[in-house]
Amino acid sequence: MIIRNVGLDSSARFAFQSHAHTDHFVSGEVIFATKATKYLSHLRKGGFYREVPFGKTFYIGDFKAKLYPAGHMLGSAGIKLWLENGTLLYTGDTKWFKLRTAEKARFPQADFLVIEATFGVPHFTFPSPREAEKKLVAFVEEALDRGKRPTLYVNQMGKAQEVMKILDVHGITVRPSREIRKVSRVYEKFGIRFNNVAADGDVILRSYCSPRPENSLSPWELTVSGFGKLKLSNHADFWELMRIVERVNPEKIFTVYGFAEEFARILRGLGYDALPIERATDLELLGVL
Repeated sequence: MIIRNVGLDSSARFAFQSHAHTDHFVSGEVIFATKATKYLSHLRKGGFYREVPFGKTFYIGDFKAKLYPAGHMLGSAGIKLWLENGTLLYTGDTKWFKLRTAEKARFPQADFLVIEATFGVPHFTFPSPREAEKKLVAFVEEALDRGKRPTLYVNQMGKAQEVMKILDVHGITVRPSREIRKVSRVYEKFGIRFNNVAADGDVILRSYCSPRPENSLSPWELTVSGFGKLKLSNHADFWELMRIVERVNPEKIFTVYGFAEEFARILRGLGYDALPIERATDLELLGVL
């Protein structure tokens, strides 16, 4: 989204990048982001980043702004902008419930809300992170009890570290791929320790894009994702999104990503003024300013 030369997870002269997943990478003269997002992004891209801590007032383009934890992964942030005719909160990818390796999300009130809708339909109802954690540990322990070494397929940035920390807490060692380990070393710079990495770990961690054995039917392989069999998600499910909307209490809502049209339709049915938008939308044309 663009608003007067300011990009919200979009490239512009002044760009805000909410987190370090590649589908949210931006370019600009200055990229505003948290320190953790800067460090994680520099594993894959360059660019001049201005580090902004959570809760500190700063200026991006013509607007006063402040970052709030989004809860999606380490360093992920939403941004609140003070406009001429009100305030706007852009969540970026977000999570209501606290994860072990991400800051607890905060959602200030705002007049306009731009909210992700990756899982914006009621079909997506996830267990709480702690309930999903129990299922993950049970799966791993059953495999180990049967003399098997389980393989978990995860997003190598964010989800992998969450799984590593969960298994660490439960005393289970892991053998992560080289790329996962590289990301984890950045997490450790920010105080998130992994004491369970071992060359002969109990659990193999591989990224989603890793090649799998041809015609693999092993019951001891598991994809950990909101779209996978074990729904340990770092995105808000439908009901978490509804909680965020209620907390922000906006006059106007713009939904983006995933099920944006469906989520906006549901919100309108509940009495909200909601509209789905594309990532490249100029918010000024929608009357935000």
